[in-house]
Amino acid sequence: MADKTKEWVYGAVAELSFFGFLYYVQYLLKVDGNLWISSAILWILLNVAIVSCPVVRKCYK
Repeated sequence: MADKTKEWVYGAVAELSFFGFLYYVQYLLKVDGNLWISSAILWILLNVAIVSCPVVRKCYK
């Protein structure tokens, strides 16, 4: 049971780090608009691409 909790925590930290990375890159590029919303949209689209696209999913197996 402790291993699954540890895995879940590592996954959550990884996703938050990825979101923070997207936010920071957009900040550095001086993107116009709300950075939180645009980071959330990019985060969702990239996660959907990894899950649903067979070409991208092949790289993560």
